[in-house]
Amino acid sequence: MKIGLSRFIIYAAAGCLAAQGGAVNLPAHRPAGVLQRFSYADVSLSGGPLGAQARFARRFYLAIPDDNLLNGFRLRAGMPAPGRPMGGWYDPNNFAGGCAFGQYLSSLARDYANTGDTRFKEKVARLVHGFHETIAPDGFFFMSVKISTNWPCYTYDKNCTGMRDAYALTGDKEALVVLKTMTDWAFKHLPRRKDEWYTLPENLYDCYALTRDKRYLEMAREYDYRAQYYDVFANGTNAFTPDRHAYSHVNSLCSAAKAYEVTGDEKYFRAISNAWEFLTGTQMYASGGWGPNERFVPVGQGKLAASLVFDQTRWHFRTRSGDYANNFETPCGTYANANLDRYLLHFTGDAKYGDNLERVLFNGILAALPMRPDGRTFYYSDYHPGAHKQYFPSRWPCCSGTYAEVTADYPLDIYFHDDGGLYVNLFTPSRVRWQHGGKIVTLEQTTEFPMSDTTAFVLHLKRAAHYALHVRVPEWAAKPATVLLNHRPVDVAAVPGSFLKISRDWRDGDTVAVTFPMSLRFEPIDAQTPNLAALMYGPLMLVALADGAVNFHADESRPERWIHLRDKVSLTFQADDGRLFRPFYLIQKERYTTYCDFSVTGENHENKN
Repeated sequence: MKIGLSRFIIYAAAGCLAAQGGAVNLPAHRPAGVLQRFSYADVSLSGGPLGAQARFARRFYLAIPDDNLLNGFRLRAGMPAPGRPMGGWYDPNNFAGGCAFGQYLSSLARDYANTGDTRFKEKVARLVHGFHETIAPDGFFFMSVKISTNWPCYTYDKNCTGMRDAYALTGDKEALVVLKTMTDWAFKHLPRRKDEWYTLPENLYDCYALTRDKRYLEMAREYDYRAQYYDVFANGTNAFTPDRHAYSHVNSLCSAAKAYEVTGDEKYFRAISNAWEFLTGTQMYASGGWGPNERFVPVGQGKLAASLVFDQTRWHFRTRSGDYANNFETPCGTYANANLDRYLLHFTGDAKYGDNLERVLFNGILAALPMRPDGRTFYYSDYHPGAHKQYFPSRWPCCSGTYAEVTADYPLDIYFHDDGGLYVNLFTPSRVRWQHGGKIVTLEQTTEFPMSDTTAFVLHLKRAAHYALHVRVPEWAAKPATVLLNHRPVDVAAVPGSFLKISRDWRDGDTVAVTFPMSLRFEPIDAQTPNLAALMYGPLMLVALADGAVNFHADESRPERWIHLRDKVSLTFQADDGRLFRPFYLIQKERYTTYCDFSVTGENHENKN
């Protein structure tokens, strides 16, 4: 076997990075950031698969009737409640009534900030006001007593996000009043250790920055997960234990990241840096997903491979097809992972975090089936042999909220900047407006990525300006990138896994084209099961079109010798035996198999189906 194991870090049995506290090769970093983020207003998506999904999501959530979203809150308040109940998880007496309201509100505010379309601002204002009217005199704001008992911290967290963004991104002053009213209640009554309490500090720090109300700082410290979780990672030990809920514990790392940004305490950075290494090195599928059965797997036991056995991840609710497995909580998991990657890219400027962000976006949320008008949501990605994509049995689950947020956040993922340069992190048709040295620089990106391995840029500026243009050269690139400056080759260091740099005096109309050679490779599912591997093409996970296990007896270290591009439009590849592979994000109704088995002996490309 010659499948590379570079994606996996070899750990001691105890799962330690170092015998005594601290990380190995901790990247250079600072809390104020090596790279700075652009605002939603600075970036616009103009095409490509990410742009198409973002446009769909904006239309979808804008179209949900206000009265339906407010129906359950109005019923609880004893008010007239026009509209229809949303159904599913959103209903007052269901699993988590109204749990995603704040996320919908937040995504609409982000969409307004990105597009300037006043329909989003107006809808935000109507929802804020309608929700405000339903709050009880004592400040009780939940849709039902049930959710205030079962999911109080989760709901307060999401509602804080919604009201914070409504005020910060649309200027809605009533949202600030609602935020204070909810916090008046929460400060007195919110349990300090209940449901997903450990995700709260990120929003609490943000709310403090917005309001300067010191109660948010006090609560952020009370809900800090340092002793039981962050300190474990900071000391170099894996805290991703099987008893912990996967999504919320990755999401909690964003609270540690925010704590590092606010306090500058190095221990928080060590925690998130080490946790990221454990996540990508011991928990992650080729898609960038993680968390089979919404849990972490123990290290060094081959449990990630075991999770591909259908009975190990069978969903506990019966579905019509009877074969619903849960390998990765896709919209929620993508949201948490992308947010963590953005923090680490901000703190360090290290391209590896951009690589991981690209992987989980293209194979995670982009691979999700689109939201259905009745609230049906693509919740789990299924990686077992012969799987097919399905909608979650219940309507309007939590993933319907993170689907809205992660797609609204695409503008934050593409570009970054520092004092002397502009950084391109993702390859998608888009435009960024950057104010540099008192001058406005606009960079326009055109590309057919991932169908093409080339992306092109044109600069627009009124006066010449000196700065550096940095473009991420992905780790997956088969060899160093080639660069054309104004249609002529230019010699720059373009090593995979770094940002290439072109520093010069730029003029209006200057162009840059960068080509990243894409190639096929197999990635094993874990270090204990190297014969079980997924086919990758650049950042894309390719799946075999199959209704069961797929077995090959071939040289998996040289797939280009026996797997060839059949159709460039759909990126369909074909093995010598006729087996077809296609990007997971393009799969709709087809049956597919994610991991191929190379352990079976026999004829070349033998398939035991």
